[in-house]
Amino acid sequence: MQIFCEYLYNKYSFSPQTKLKIKQKRETEGIKALIDYLREEKLLTEDQLLQAVAAYFEIDLFRHSKIKAAKNLKLQLDISQVEKYSLILLAEAEDEYLFGTLYPPDLFLEEKLKFKFKDKIKFYLMSEAEFNEAKNLIYSNYFQLDQQELLSELGDFKKIDSRDIDSLKNIVEDAPVVKLLNKILTEAISLKASDIHLEKKKNYFKVRYRIDGILKSYYNLPAEIAAAVISRIKIISAMDITVRHLPQDGKMEFEFQNSNYDIRTSVIPTIYGEKAVLRLLLRNDRLLKVEELNFSSYNLNRFEKIFNYNSGIILLSGPTGSGKTTTLFSILNRLAADKNNIITVENPVEYRLELLNQIEINEAQGLNFPVVLRSILRQDPDIIMIGEIRDKETAEIAVRAAVTGHLVLSTIHTIDSISAVSRLLDMGIAPYLISSTLNAVVAQRLLRKLCPECRKKRKLKAEEKNLLSEQKSKFFYQAAGCEKCNDGYRGRTAAVEVLLINAKLRQLISQQADYELLKSEAEASGMLSLADAAFEKLKKGITTREEILRVIEL
Repeated sequence: MQIFCEYLYNKYSFSPQTKLKIKQKRETEGIKALIDYLREEKLLTEDQLLQAVAAYFEIDLFRHSKIKAAKNLKLQLDISQVEKYSLILLAEAEDEYLFGTLYPPDLFLEEKLKFKFKDKIKFYLMSEAEFNEAKNLIYSNYFQLDQQELLSELGDFKKIDSRDIDSLKNIVEDAPVVKLLNKILTEAISLKASDIHLEKKKNYFKVRYRIDGILKSYYNLPAEIAAAVISRIKIISAMDITVRHLPQDGKMEFEFQNSNYDIRTSVIPTIYGEKAVLRLLLRNDRLLKVEELNFSSYNLNRFEKIFNYNSGIILLSGPTGSGKTTTLFSILNRLAADKNNIITVENPVEYRLELLNQIEINEAQGLNFPVVLRSILRQDPDIIMIGEIRDKETAEIAVRAAVTGHLVLSTIHTIDSISAVSRLLDMGIAPYLISSTLNAVVAQRLLRKLCPECRKKRKLKAEEKNLLSEQKSKFFYQAAGCEKCNDGYRGRTAAVEVLLINAKLRQLISQQADYELLKSEAEASGMLSLADAAFEKLKKGITTREEILRVIEL
């Protein structure tokens, strides 16, 4: 049987470069990514794409059927499953459950659905417009608000002069807009989302949540709602509601179920309107103790050694959302005592500790990292925490503080612990200063944990067998999905790489040794790499190989 790429080449005309791109998409990312690519790049019309996919994968087209989406079915998929699988239960017909889909279903998904619905199932291929229309119909009651009332209330909004701030405030403080934003906030918190994305598109207003590090679509709301919701956010975040063509940052507070949240807000202009991102920070969140960080016993023992230092620099490395701040504050929580004068410089303050002197950056008022750091050196600090080392000036002040006997804690954006040395060199810090002040670098990533209720064993593939060479087990676990988790994962765990700078490493750093030599010495002295730490969790059935490949560069 000819492969799908060849089928497309024979049916439609593409340039050689496009053919190569199509082949690469199919081979490296799969059929879903290929279909998305064809659709987004408009290489085929929607009708051509649907006809090709339907014919090749032998799926009936929804538009040729007489099915109508039904709202009140006895069984239905959770909205998160609809978004994850781009699949929706449309109707029941005799002994069949009829599903609409944007992609040809894989065998695993098909078997999973047969088990769940205990009956025959049939798939219909839908266009994006058809799928969204059916989803909005079936899940229209998920938001408990009257959209017609909301649109009616917004009718005058578009007529108001943007300079008439009082009128704008009156409109966006009306009940429908307030109710919608509160609904989005409370739902995101209930789902343990870290971020909310509100995006104005050409014909709709998209709502997405980042949960366990993964951004997931939840709703496509009427486009007319966007301006009012974004304006509501801008007002309560102390932004300028009249400015719509420049980025703005702000913050707001929200209370839900007796917990207080600090919410960082960012609004940027896009070609279709303004986009807002809200980062949710639980103000009263209980700080984790060091032993609660989910480190392996081996890495925890290495990590504990950083508490032996009274001066020098300790860095936490990793991308945004990798848990650096949580780990950093677990360190500060242990160090916090009357005998220590601890001063932190943060943007923003995420955790509040009674025994710390915490300073929040305010760029608008000229209160930036260099300005604050130059001042706090005159405040007799024992320990200084800098939210992030991102430029030469901040790095130089951190090194100066370390040289003069202070303990400096900070974060840095690098792919692993060894790369932190290169990053400091790139900032212009002299090798001898790095070698004499840097004590430790802890690189980390957060991996989604398998749901213990539904994880399934699977046999090893040939290329995986060497990963378990030291164990008798010859299987891995894979994600399945159940009512408690939806997608097979629940919560996250940390994979860490603890680099402790010994005498040999200090010598190599001062000599500007290359990355490979530094890494070789670090591993020889006991450092477990990020990949090795992650695979240890794989062997224990905590996570999956797919999750490791998604998060860590191997």
